[in-house]
Amino acid sequence: MTFERLIKIFKKVMPYANTDKISPKSSLVLDLHIDSVTLLMLVLGIEDEFGIQFDNLDNTAFNTVEDVIAYIDSKLK
Repeated sequence: MTFERLIKIFKKVMPYANTDKISPKSSLVLDLHIDSVTLLMLVLGIEDEFGIQFDNLDNTAFNTVEDVIAYIDSKLK
């Protein structure tokens, strides 16, 4: 469920990306080529979609889509 909602956000923020190939194991940098501006846009979209707030992004390491999902799920508990 979280993954599907996250894919919708990726589609909005990165309309050029082939979201059909995104998997939980996809690397944000190596596979999806996400830069700092795109990451910020994703964070804002995630906060809006899930009604959560990211704490301190400097201390949060997201390497894969799975990392983002785990973070979202931990905030929803």
